[in-house]
Amino acid sequence: MNNPIQRPNQPMATRPARPPMVAGPGPGAMAMTPKEIAGILRRHIWMIILLTVLGTIIGGVAWFLCNRFIPKYTAATLIEVLPKGIKDPTKIGDSPGQKDLYYQHRFTKASLIKQQAMLEKLIQLDAIKDTNWFKQFAEVDENNKITGNVNKAIRKTLEDLEDNMGASAPRDQDFIRLSMTCGDPKEAKLIVDQMLTLFLAEQKTLAEGDVSEKLTDLRSQQTKIQRELDIVLSSLDSIREGTGIAASLDGPRYNDYMDENMTDLSNRASLLETQRAGLESDLKILENRVKNQEYDQVVKEQIENDPVARQMRTNLAAMEPVLSRQRNRFGDEHRIVKETLAAIKQMETDLVNRQNEIGDIFRRSDQQRTQDAMTSLIQQLETNRQQLAKAQADYKDIEKTRTEYAKYTRQKEEKEAMLESVNQQIETYTVIHEDATLSTLKSMGLASLPREKSFPNIKLFLPGGFMLGLLAGLGLAFAIEMLSDLLKTPSDVMRHLKAPLMGSICHTDDDDDVEGVDLYHVVRQAPYSVMSECYRQLRTNLKLAGPGGVAHKTLLVTSGEAGDGKTTVAVNMASTLLAEDKPVLLIDANFRRPSTGRLFPQAQANGTPAEFSDYGLSNYLMGQCADENQIIRPSGIENLYIIDSGPLPANPTELFTTERMKTLLENCKHRFEYVVIDGPATLVSDSKTLASQVDGTIVVFNAQTTHRGAGMRILRELRDTHANVLGTVLMGVKTRKGGYFREYYRSYQEYQRVHVEQPV
Repeated sequence: MNNPIQRPNQPMATRPARPPMVAGPGPGAMAMTPKEIAGILRRHIWMIILLTVLGTIIGGVAWFLCNRFIPKYTAATLIEVLPKGIKDPTKIGDSPGQKDLYYQHRFTKASLIKQQAMLEKLIQLDAIKDTNWFKQFAEVDENNKITGNVNKAIRKTLEDLEDNMGASAPRDQDFIRLSMTCGDPKEAKLIVDQMLTLFLAEQKTLAEGDVSEKLTDLRSQQTKIQRELDIVLSSLDSIREGTGIAASLDGPRYNDYMDENMTDLSNRASLLETQRAGLESDLKILENRVKNQEYDQVVKEQIENDPVARQMRTNLAAMEPVLSRQRNRFGDEHRIVKETLAAIKQMETDLVNRQNEIGDIFRRSDQQRTQDAMTSLIQQLETNRQQLAKAQADYKDIEKTRTEYAKYTRQKEEKEAMLESVNQQIETYTVIHEDATLSTLKSMGLASLPREKSFPNIKLFLPGGFMLGLLAGLGLAFAIEMLSDLLKTPSDVMRHLKAPLMGSICHTDDDDDVEGVDLYHVVRQAPYSVMSECYRQLRTNLKLAGPGGVAHKTLLVTSGEAGDGKTTVAVNMASTLLAEDKPVLLIDANFRRPSTGRLFPQAQANGTPAEFSDYGLSNYLMGQCADENQIIRPSGIENLYIIDSGPLPANPTELFTTERMKTLLENCKHRFEYVVIDGPATLVSDSKTLASQVDGTIVVFNAQTTHRGAGMRILRELRDTHANVLGTVLMGVKTRKGGYFREYYRSYQEYQRVHVEQPV
């Protein structure tokens, strides 16, 4: 039986691209591309337009109702604000100061208007109590007294004032804008005028009180400073009278004299010290001479000039010739010679004694004279020291007096300057106290009667309704898209799952060619349909998914839940694999929900369908069959063979782990080009056991029922069992406005229509 898949649409399958491998979710995995955003807008454009129009209509209706039943009027006036600080009216051309400080001053003044204390004073005015605005919040008797719940009425009135009374300070202007909004234009003007009058009066009273307090403080300072100045002046007079040198205290002349006197005394003391040192040296020399019998030239001259010594030398000289004659006459040993020698020695001794006596007299005389000079010099030195000490004491006393005098003089100058400054401030604040602009606020006139309604404003309501409707439509559109966690599109699979997308099967509503066709055999029964082309693309991607382009031999098709379309994918995928004219085996491994017996009924000998096969996979795994030949049967389609599931065993998971299952797969790989296993859903452990024994596993997700979390869990569980997950297939993908498949389906259908119309 020839397979109709081999019709002329084969060229479309000869140029498939390798299925895209997607990385795991990263930091930007959830980011939306501009194209996806545009797709969302296109899919929900009518809802966005409808909500935008509805918002605009609601804005217009709201404006009409507010304009008819609750209109508002706003009365406003301006208050000029002078520069911050108290301005001296005696000066002209004061600068307003820095802009930021000036703005802060205006802002502070504006804030004072909205203080609760000021608002409470306003509502206590009789003119305010007479207004309908005030009466709507409180029950008022004939005497303008609030009856009923007073606190509640006051609270409501204050709340309305806080909401509707405005006090703003524009940054680039020199005034405060005071306004009031209510339902009656006359009452709005009245409330603004009353607040203006009340606020200006309050600020002026506060300012006058501040100036009066300042004047009191200044006068107190004036009295205190004057008293301190009198004490200083009295101290100066006492110093002048006590020293008697008042003229010298006020100048440097006495200081110079004291410095010169002490310098002279110091120099004289130094000179006397030098002289005393010289005398001490002379005394030591004289003492050494006395001790060593030394004579200086003066003493020697005195000895030479002494008449007694001169006579003794003359007598001694006369004895020399006599001694010489005696020696010549009698010899050295003669008695007379010896007597003469003895007389000469006695004369020499007497001469020496005389000389020593004379030298001693002169030495002692010099020593005594020097000692007397030393005594006189020491007395002079002591007198000089006393004079120097007295001069230093006098200098110290006068310096202390001068320091004290200078201190009181500085205090006098400081007190006089402070007193002058305080007197000037008193004069200034006295003038300021009489100034009309003391509070730095000046009215620029009463509020004018409002002629136009301030609320509602159609320029605000219509654009506001339009924007709110547009935002609501956009928000709802993105909420519909983002809050759904279904794997609705191929981009959802690639963005959230860590597996390549092997193929996407379109929804039956998007393919008119499959109407009335059995979806299990759509490839055979509707070969030119878009859905058939999707299965052929899946086949091509599977062949390219193998290493080096080598296709996997044994393929398991599973899904997360029953009804996701795995059997449909398995059957149609097996049909597309028949295009190579090589045998393909389809194994029904879903013991709980078998399907091949129904989809490929076995014919009896007489040609009628048999209800059940003789043997199935469970029979073989339980050892009830000798070999696989007893369970393999033809499907009725050329080159497609079937192994039915067989009866439900008690332990299906354990059967898939037996050696017979491995032997069956190994033998089938040699006999058939492809072995496609329609496995159970991953709800049961059978599929995980099978996934670990085949060459590759394909997981089927349903765009209408499979959630992202379930898809992630399925893939994670399969990888934990070391299964080789080739990729995923997304079933039931609907075309969406702005999506790729809508254009793809349209182009494919146009291509097929042109091909069919061409002449053969």
